[in-house]
Amino acid sequence: MLARLDERRFDAAAFGLALALRLGFTAFFVSKGLGEAYGRDLYFNLAQSWLGWLPMPAFDATHPPLYTMIIAATLGLFRSPNPLPVLLLQCLAGAASVLLVRRLGSSLADDATARLAALWCALDPALIFFTPHLQTETLFIAMTLLFFVGLLREWDRPLSWRLVALGLWGGLCVLCRSVLGGYPAVLFLVLWRGQGLKRAFLFCALLGAGWLAPSAAWTARNYFKYGKVVPAATLMGWNLYEGFTLDREVVRRHPREMGEEVERLGLTDPIAVGDHFAKKTAALVRADPLGAAKIVVGKAFLFWRPFPYDPHAWWQRGALGVYFTILFALALWGARGTLAAGSPWGAAWALLAYLTAVHSVFFTSLRYRLPLEPFLILLAASGASALMRGKAAPRA
Repeated sequence: MLARLDERRFDAAAFGLALALRLGFTAFFVSKGLGEAYGRDLYFNLAQSWLGWLPMPAFDATHPPLYTMIIAATLGLFRSPNPLPVLLLQCLAGAASVLLVRRLGSSLADDATARLAALWCALDPALIFFTPHLQTETLFIAMTLLFFVGLLREWDRPLSWRLVALGLWGGLCVLCRSVLGGYPAVLFLVLWRGQGLKRAFLFCALLGAGWLAPSAAWTARNYFKYGKVVPAATLMGWNLYEGFTLDREVVRRHPREMGEEVERLGLTDPIAVGDHFAKKTAALVRADPLGAAKIVVGKAFLFWRPFPYDPHAWWQRGALGVYFTILFALALWGARGTLAAGSPWGAAWALLAYLTAVHSVFFTSLRYRLPLEPFLILLAASGASALMRGKAAPRA
């Protein structure tokens, strides 16, 4: 029935379904106090300190600032530390992502596949689960999808200053999650393979002009405030060492042990802390290059494992393991025909390869795979459509 709706009515139905599910789960999440059980990052408390409601930390550039800014603006608008308006905003962002997936799917496949992917995203348990978390995932996914909608619009067009504006948006995505910072370098390789060196260079030069601007502004702010260069955040060294192991028990112990080590050494400067653990990781690599390589390869597999770890119950882990196994299998089937040189799918594959490589070195978590979920769903929807039609999917 939904397939027969015109585009506007379908979008309204998909958005309404996604919003209702996210609002319902958020109500359940808050009523059960699950926010305290799962914990949250620094963003919410830092936003309150920027508003003068909590003491200002000695250093506030440990995390990328955009999500904190949005929380601060939302709380300031309502003049209350109640997180409910922020959670409602995240429900809206999550529902909007469904519409962006349909737009993205229309550029990468046919309309029926795009609609199936949109409905799938509306129902996806991982996307729903992270909506009420006071973390960057929901906002970052919506922003990244909007960036890719714009990127595919410019894929085959004549080069123009629109790429600078698109790069500016990408740079804001970096200030939401700094992990995206190096993506243009991988995109350049994809463009070079499919469209030639000259166009790839000019495309990424225009994109990069906008891409660097937000980080440059944040870096300048940090330099004038602290006299130190902090492009996005200071956590890279910490995240590098914390997750540079395949032993789950070591991962559990590392934060406490690292905190004790920092206190023992008297390190108070967050930049010095990051540098310390970056040097420790480099020393481990130099001492055992083969062992380090095994860790990196093993972390790549862990990044793509189909089941989460605790604190989820065994039945939750099992159910999600089945779900992700099906998702991956359909995505592999749908991936046929998407790797041709020059295909706009190259931009999505570049993101997939880039985030896999980054999290094979830095801290690995299924939470950090979440930005790839809409792209996996698009591939899986292509695979499911192909199986239902009995044809080879999808068009490149």
